[in-house]
Amino acid sequence: MKALLFDPSAGASGDMIMGCLLDLGADKNMVRKAVESVGCTLEISRQERSHVMAARVDVISDRRYQSLDEAVSILKSSSLQGDALRKALHALDILACAESKVHGMLKVESRFHEIGALDALADIAGSCAALQCMNVQRVLCRAISVGGGYVKSAHGLLPVPGPASLEILRSYEIPWREGPVEAELLTPTGAALLAALVDEFLPEFPLILSEKVGYGAGKKELPLPNVLRGIIAKIHPWQQMMSEDLEHGQHGDRVVQLETNVDDVTGEVLGHLMELLMDAGALDVSVLPAVMKKGRSGNVIRVIARHEEMDALAKIMIRETGSLGVRVFLSLHRYLADREAGTVNVEICNRTFLVAVKISRMEGKLLNVKPEYEDCKRIADETGLPLRVVMKKVEEEGWRAACM
Repeated sequence: MKALLFDPSAGASGDMIMGCLLDLGADKNMVRKAVESVGCTLEISRQERSHVMAARVDVISDRRYQSLDEAVSILKSSSLQGDALRKALHALDILACAESKVHGMLKVESRFHEIGALDALADIAGSCAALQCMNVQRVLCRAISVGGGYVKSAHGLLPVPGPASLEILRSYEIPWREGPVEAELLTPTGAALLAALVDEFLPEFPLILSEKVGYGAGKKELPLPNVLRGIIAKIHPWQQMMSEDLEHGQHGDRVVQLETNVDDVTGEVLGHLMELLMDAGALDVSVLPAVMKKGRSGNVIRVIARHEEMDALAKIMIRETGSLGVRVFLSLHRYLADREAGTVNVEICNRTFLVAVKISRMEGKLLNVKPEYEDCKRIADETGLPLRVVMKKVEEEGWRAACM
């Protein structure tokens, strides 16, 4: 599978996205036609940013539009067609929704700032036309660096990221980070385009085979290369298999793995730590015996968690064990069977008990029925039967009920 990967380590704007795609080989005539069809002129050049050569686009426009309806009409009458037009309209709608949310008015009533300028509409049209030329099956993007400090606006100084950009990041759950410089690196148009064009945002790139690299230059000279980097790549067959499984109904997700080694922590502390980690949202916690340096016996504490729980869980591990650090393995793929919770009625010692069970299936086929431990323990205590006998009886009844 061929994919386009954006690396916005210096942020993103509409002109940077268009320049990046042109540098990757998008048809200049098609992009120029799209820009001109919305009433602007396009200039394309090669410029250097901190010793990195990049494609620089400048859109020349001498007017603005006043309403969302006018902007939609301009795009619909442009040279864009099919998927390119749909993505452009989607990006415009994302901008309009963000502006209206920030300023507390209906979308159709918005008085646009960023999107009121025709060159922003040209950035949208040109970028969507350029992407249509790329012949990629998937668009991926890493977390966006947004910059820091303050930016001048029509409303005075505003913190970075600006309100409209931040609203887009929030609405579309786009991962972002502050820095690495005191400047606005992500514009509302850039945020809206990435939200509309990107299929998946990742903490790190998957396993890929790079074919081509392109750079789109921003306007400013910064202490770092002010470029948006794009990569045309083939997703490694192993990585592609995992992605396709997720797309075609094979249940799975991406998780992180946290690990730390300890050789001076008691069993009581480890047991307490496991409870704390599970209560804090860990998906699984295991403690593995290990031999440490100088032959000391110790343990490897391993935690499986979702990305959003990573920081909190790592802090718990360090605080409770006194460890000096935690290793983080990002974006591990996890296959999941279909799981459901149920109950079964079980006859034991001439009494009927209701027992909770967990049922797992794969492609509709029954894999396992697991009784709830606490329910089985309660029955064992009440009847005097061994726990293993109760659990076996419940499993048999659960399989019978699940197969019906």
